[in-house]
Parts: sequence; structure tokens; C-alpha cells
Amino acid sequence: MNQALNIKKLGANGALPLRLGFNGAYFDFDVIGGPFDVYKPGVNGDVGICVREERAPKTADFILPVRDFSVPKDPRLVNHVLERAIDALLDGKRVYVGCMGGWGRTGLFLAVLAKAAGYEDPVAYVREKYTARAVETDEQQEYVSKFDVSAIRSYLFWAAWKKRWLNTLFWWR
Repeated sequence: MNQALNIKKLGANGALPLRLGFNGAYFDFDVIGGPFDVYKPGVNGDVGICVREERAPKTADFILPVRDFSVPKDPRLVNHVLERAIDALLDGKRVYVGCMGGWGRTGLFLAVLAKAAGYEDPVAYVREKYTARAVETDEQQEYVSKFDVSAIRSYLFWAAWKKRWLNTLFWWR
């Protein structure tokens, strides 16, 4: 059974393929997205990121409180959660992002992550690769376009180079 079928079977909406890194230090990942209530640690993800304000679950490793059909209020918290997602991916962990339905707020977070990874039109990319329903409102789309990813891009650059350097140094592991 292929990964797409496994993801659907687990209740997720899909997976967003991402290439993280720069200048020869690239790593390819799939970030799983869907309703957070179906997230089971170790089954459909190793790190759970909940992007909803209501009913914050105890199974979430990170919570980014966002009201339904809205956007995050604290860009510093967004950057923090993005960094943790990047760390988890580079450490070989599966990341699951979810809200209530796994469309709007989940798509918004995935689009900001795609923007940080360097995708030129992150909303279009997420809608094409994850789901056409991602980033549901004009406010969410504007948030993605205006979100400053310079700090997280710098973090991503160094984290990817560190990972590449360690892989080269300890090639036998």
C-alpha cells in the first residue's frame, strides 16, 4: 500500500512534500495534515502540531492557538513552532499538523512552512500538493503573503547545513 493510501486510512487529509535546505544541503520530507483529533503519536506522526485555539488536545507537542477562519496573533510563536517543525523533520521525525478539519488553519501553517522553505507561491503550492481547500480565507492568504520568513529561513539554512555536515562527518551511522 502506498503512503497516500496509508495517510487517508489514518484519517489525515494528505501530505505536503517539502524540500528543506539550501545550496546542496537539501532534504525531502512529507508533512502530514488533517484533523488534529485523529493524530496518534507514533502512528501518523512523531510530532503533533495543533493549530487551533479551541479544545487544545493533550496529545499535541506544540500548540499554535488560531481561531477558526482566522490567523495567528503572535508571529514569534509562529516562528518558534516553525523551528520545532524544522528540527523534527531534520531529525527524521514525521510531523503531523492539524486543526478541526485540517483545511484552513492547517493549510495556513503548511503555506508559511512552504514559504520559509523557499516556495515562490506557497499558497498555490499547498493547494496543489496538499488540498485545494487549504488556506480558506482572504485574511489567511494575506497573512501568508505578508509573513516575514527571513528569520526562519536563516534558521533553516543553518539547521540544514548542520545536518548535512553531521551526516558527512558520521557517514557510517
